[in-house]
Amino acid sequence: MRRPLGLMPMLVLVLVLAACGGDEEAPATATGDTGAGATGGTGAGGCVDLTSGDMFTLTISGFAFEPDCLTARAAQSIAIVNRDAADHTFTIDGTMVDVTIPAGETFNGEPVTGVVEPGTYGFRCRFHPSMTGTITVE
Repeated sequence: MRRPLGLMPMLVLVLVLAACGGDEEAPATATGDTGAGATGGTGAGGCVDLTSGDMFTLTISGFAFEPDCLTARAAQSIAIVNRDAADHTFTIDGTMVDVTIPAGETFNGEPVTGVVEPGTYGFRCRFHPSMTGTITVE
């Protein structure tokens, strides 16, 4: 089932899911895995270009986002696969995007057209400060 990245669902998620599933934190490492459905190569600055297709996948594994630097289109859907045993968030700084992905689950989000303006943003897990990345939205 797809859930929109719209304002109301995100606010509900923030209010309901306010705590992390675990206290342990491993160092963040990038593996360059672009996830299922991704076809992209490496773009400028070593970021992964995931702009092809209607959807792209971001994976959380070993307390790290994979890839941790990417380019995507606002018109694409996103899947975020949490392979860790702890809850994580996908929070794009300066936007209303702030979703919690429970341990072992996948979040399926709608395109962010009209919600996130084109540009380059930092993203992070609010629960684990070392988990960060960069996304360029086209």
